[in-house]
Amino acid sequence: MERRGRDLVIALDVSRSMLAADVFPSRLEAARIAVHEAFPSLTGQRIALITFAGSASVRVPLTLDHEFVRYMLERADPSDMDLGSTSLQAAVEKAVGTVLTDAKGGGRDLVVFTDGEDHLSDIKKTADLLAECRAWVLIIGLGDPIRGARVPDASGANPWMKYKDAEVVSRLDEGVLEKLADKSSNVTYYPARSRPFDLVTLYQQMISGAADDVVVGHLRQVRYTEGYPYLLGLSVVLWLASSPWGLPAARTLVLFVLLLPACTQPTDDGEAAFQAKLKRGGELLKFAQEQHDADPVAERLLLLDAREQFLCAALLQPGDVETARRITAISRDLRDVEAAIKEQRAEEQKRHEKLDEIIQRLEKLALRQAGLSQQATGLLARRLVAPETQLNSEDNNIFEDPNNFEDHNGIDSNATARSNNERRLAAFAAKEQQAVREGTASILESVTFQRNTLRALLTKAYGDVARLPATELDPVADLLTEAVAAQQQALASLAPRSLGWPQANTAFHTAAGRMQQALESLRSLQPPAKDPKDNTMPSRNEGDYDEEMEAADSDTKDIKSQPIAAGDFQAALARRSLPQPNYTSAEILAEESANQQKRTKKRAAHAGAKVEKNW
Repeated sequence: MERRGRDLVIALDVSRSMLAADVFPSRLEAARIAVHEAFPSLTGQRIALITFAGSASVRVPLTLDHEFVRYMLERADPSDMDLGSTSLQAAVEKAVGTVLTDAKGGGRDLVVFTDGEDHLSDIKKTADLLAECRAWVLIIGLGDPIRGARVPDASGANPWMKYKDAEVVSRLDEGVLEKLADKSSNVTYYPARSRPFDLVTLYQQMISGAADDVVVGHLRQVRYTEGYPYLLGLSVVLWLASSPWGLPAARTLVLFVLLLPACTQPTDDGEAAFQAKLKRGGELLKFAQEQHDADPVAERLLLLDAREQFLCAALLQPGDVETARRITAISRDLRDVEAAIKEQRAEEQKRHEKLDEIIQRLEKLALRQAGLSQQATGLLARRLVAPETQLNSEDNNIFEDPNNFEDHNGIDSNATARSNNERRLAAFAAKEQQAVREGTASILESVTFQRNTLRALLTKAYGDVARLPATELDPVADLLTEAVAAQQQALASLAPRSLGWPQANTAFHTAAGRMQQALESLRSLQPPAKDPKDNTMPSRNEGDYDEEMEAADSDTKDIKSQPIAAGDFQAALARRSLPQPNYTSAEILAEESANQQKRTKKRAAHAGAKVEKNW
């Protein structure tokens, strides 16, 4: 059969300025919703989709597969374009040169959604192209022409895009769009601004003067129709008519009328699909509310899925007030959740900065503690090889520090002089150990505070204190606690009345070992190093995966490979608490979403680097 109708090309502006929220929920989303609502009225028409910013691209050629057009329409995003900014000329040239090549027959139309804020086009040349293409063109202007709205920043460095140290405010440029419409009678401009509008009505008004009987192709289609209800009804009538029971004709007719509706199949599944979408959206909304205090990222994903279900329901029954209220409420909740996620990431960044500060302080203290242990070992070694009544004058400088200690010369060679000299050395070592201990205790206090903060977050998420998992700072706090205890033992061994260098030496080494282990644990918690060419901040919490992360712990200079004795591995495994692989599908989706956001930011930054006004 011949297919009669018109072909429609949709050109969608996906520049950064289309994300402005002066049209609810945004200019880009308003355009998407308008096209979605128009699909049922465009049945049988071929549709093409073009997206444009600083450049233009044909996303879908002319096709009868409206579902594929829906799919590509939902995924149209500013980050998909090779060049930022806005160029109506690029969109018109792409449409005229690629899709509207035979529009002179009058059977093809072009609908353009844009805010008109063009930074790159030759408007006169663009108007000439529209006039020459002979297609019917409808330009829909989105945005507030007076107040406008701020444009979100693609890089993530700031919430709003800035140009010359001032926030960018995008407004609907109606002057440019009116110039395009004034050139040709086939071009119509409709100032939608921030008001709701019906695309179907505008489109039908535009083509009202065009030829209705346009053959745009031929279609061979086989259509099957169920015939059993009619045959079943006929069989019931014949059975009743041949029944030996002798039923009256009236009773037979009544029975036939009652049975006939049951034999016919329903013709409209719209109400069932509408209710199914509402039910699924309600379930997702309930799941999102359960994640409100536990995981804002998972809540956001569930809210997005719930809003999508309600939007689909709204398309099935346009004008349903309750569905519109739910969509509005979910959009409000999404803004609150995104603000909470932003605050959560800011707090996480502060924790990482505090962690870096703790690591730097602990590195210095660990070096001083290692120096104490090495000097004590040297002193004991000299005592083993030296005669009981002799003292090498070099021992006098074992604990000397030009900033803290004085020089002592002229030590006698008798045992009394040796004892007095060791007491002076013990006093110097005790002073240094006391300073290191106070610094370590201060670090332990900071780590304990950070650990309690994490426990508070886990308590908020789990609700049951008894079920709280171990935090990543628990082993660090335990190691630092043991280090402080060993340092206290060293101070006790260096006391004048109970001086014991062997005990002090053991305590020195124990403290140094615990501090080094705590330092390695803290280093393992640091995020991957930031690439100086990358404007984004890599973080495991944002879903990044660093292939070199597994080798990071093997770069420690103080660890050497040694043979493993039988049973050592099992013993070490028993002492170490391993994380449970309990990742949920929501967590996996959240990580993939974070990866997608990072890739989107990189593409947007790459496109914006090519133009001065990247909106």
